[in-house]
Amino acid sequence: MNQRTVFVVPVEGRIVPDPERGDDIPAGGRAVPRTTYWLRAINAGDLEAREQPKVAGKQKGEAQ
Repeated sequence: MNQRTVFVVPVEGRIVPDPERGDDIPAGGRAVPRTTYWLRAINAGDLEAREQPKVAGKQKGEAQ
């Protein structure tokens, strides 16, 4: 995530469409562009901006 994106999660009970992808923001959240559309949804209380979770992967030296 950078200054151009924000990680958003829908507030419980809300379904928020993602017009660029043609689906809804999943309950686990998604990084989206920091645009007026998304900032308005955050300010309206439909979405929460959160820290993006770390992607779990193999650590260096782990067995394959």
